[in-house]
Amino acid sequence: MRLMLGGRLALLGLGGFAVLASGAAAGLWAQAWDVPVGRPYMSPGTAAWLGTDALGYDLFAQVVQGARVSLVAGVGGAAGAVAVGGLLGAWAGLRGGWTDRLLSGATDAFAAVPPVVALLAMALALGPGVATVVVAIAVTQWTGVFRAARAEGQRLRVADYYRAAEAMGAGALHQIGWHVVPALRPVLLSALVVLFAHAVKVEALLAYLGASAPELPSWGKLLARSGSELARGVWWPTVAASAPLALLVLCAQVLADSSARRPE
Repeated sequence: MRLMLGGRLALLGLGGFAVLASGAAAGLWAQAWDVPVGRPYMSPGTAAWLGTDALGYDLFAQVVQGARVSLVAGVGGAAGAVAVGGLLGAWAGLRGGWTDRLLSGATDAFAAVPPVVALLAMALALGPGVATVVVAIAVTQWTGVFRAARAEGQRLRVADYYRAAEAMGAGALHQIGWHVVPALRPVLLSALVVLFAHAVKVEALLAYLGASAPELPSWGKLLARSGSELARGVWWPTVAASAPLALLVLCAQVLADSSARRPE
């Protein structure tokens, strides 16, 4: 997969976020996110690069720690959605018959449920936390991948080499691993990056509604707390939360677009 210049820059940006989050998780930096470092609502400066919040906590440290939650939710949710959709879709396409009709009908019915309703239902059922966000994203965002994998499975089912492998005793799981997945690799990689960007936004939404990790700072929670402060001219908490969220999603979308283009 050859990336264009924009894709390389986006990949570099995602790597920067990963380095920040990994360093925060390892305790190398941004550890003073839950202790006051100055007076409340200090504007950005040398004492606090992004300013402080209502409790005097450093917004920069909270943003860096929040990157951990966003990356875990994005990677875990996207990988889960691709795995669920890819496996079910390939199985439906290869098996055909009532299996295909049953899984396709269930997928259409599931896709008809508004995503926000499904996400909130999962969050309420499992309780707040990063694991809840990952599971909620994986369980609710797989339908698009299902359709792509099902189409490839249907194409493969009528191929001569599939029939030959089936006659030799190869099962559906063997066919999925050896034929469907390699054929769908570019589609699955693009879907993984696109779903990563979507999962990051979903995590921010769930955090905004109070359904994400209660013990860690999150960009969505920062946005929820900073909304009322804009009317009083305190703009930096909103910018501190929204700017990295927008930049992370932009990097993922540019990378997905660049990887999907074929070199001329």
